Amino acid sequence: MRASQRRFSNHWAVLLACLVVISGSADGTFAAQPGQSILPVLEERFGLSEQQVRDALGALLVFTEERLPQPEFNELAETIPNAALIMQEVKLRGIVSKPLDDLDDYEAALGNAGIPPAHAAQFAPAVLEALYATGHERERDILARALN
Repeated sequence: MRASQRRFSNHWAVLLACLVVISGSADGTFAAQPGQSILPVLEERFGLSEQQVRDALGALLVFTEERLPQPEFNELAETIPNAALIMQEVKLRGIVSKPLDDLDDYEAALGNAGIPPAHAAQFAPAVLEALYATGHERERDILARALN
């Protein structure tokens, strides 16, 4: 499959995953208080440790940094406590060891943090949902643009 076809397929997969996650949350199973940090929401959702969630978010920030204008990236990064430090840590610890050119690369990097492939594929859509559920709608929109 050509890179452009794979990228197109990845975009549709992300959109489909977002729809599944959002429709699954309509029953209130993934509610959070507005303004709450997304870290505990994601820990509970996936049964991951705080470090694993920080690693996954750090990798996601590395992935999105190249795809967003700097002011938008900064706005998104402000919702993650110590975002710059987390991004640096995931690089130093080898979780992100090469450029993350697409969602497949991002999801593969999550394996370096001990996150199973099934969770890795669901993580970015869950971050979108967690941002919305915690009152960070603008940041959710920014991330959605970076993922498309």
